[in-house]
Amino acid sequence: MGEHSGQKKKILIAAVVIAVVLAFVLVVGVHISSSRALNAQIAELQRLTDALRANNMEQAGQIEDLANRDAEQDKELAAMSKSLTTKTDELEAMQEQEAARYIPNIFPLRGNSSLVQDVEIPDEEEEEKPDDEEEEIEEIEEPEETEEEQMRLVIPKDAPSAKFMTAAESRAIATADGTVSKVSGDAHKGYQIVLDHGNGYITVYEGFGLALVNENDTVGRGSVLLYFVDEINTFTYWMRYEENWMDPLETIDING
Repeated sequence: MGEHSGQKKKILIAAVVIAVVLAFVLVVGVHISSSRALNAQIAELQRLTDALRANNMEQAGQIEDLANRDAEQDKELAAMSKSLTTKTDELEAMQEQEAARYIPNIFPLRGNSSLVQDVEIPDEEEEEKPDDEEEEIEEIEEPEETEEEQMRLVIPKDAPSAKFMTAAESRAIATADGTVSKVSGDAHKGYQIVLDHGNGYITVYEGFGLALVNENDTVGRGSVLLYFVDEINTFTYWMRYEENWMDPLETIDING
């Protein structure tokens, strides 16, 4: 009986040991399985990390390329802007030079000439007449204007002018680019030539000589308008801007 009881205890202990071993094996198996899954997850995370790192490096390279392109484009834009500014300045300078050609400011004569200052001639003293002598007043009829005189530009008597005495072979020249709007008179009565400069300025040239231009001719600065033949000639020059007659001596180089 006692021997039989001892065997039961041994069997029970063996069963418990076997159960413990099985439980341990089961736990170890679960742990190994979990470790393998975790290792797989870690490997996948590492792969994703490497892929992300590679993608970041590629994007960083693209960003650097874009930055370099932007820098090159900025340089090109700066060069284009500088070139455009230079071209604009050159165009403005050319426009200013072109506009200056239509402003009358050069001396209107070539050759020997001298400026004639206006001199007031004092009135002669009137002869005293007896009180009982009546002065006869005779009406003088003004002559009718000829067709040539009607064609002349009417210049106010108080309009400022520049008057010159010229020698033979002197020439009256255009003081700026323009168009001949009037040519009136003749070599015996004197010519009047009017230039329209297209910017509000007109200039008038009057003198005894040979007219070398016709109406509607386009002339340049320095073009010859009148050629003086006689040893002594008179020449008068006027200048008007819009409706105002200007003093030409304030704008032209009087020394030629």
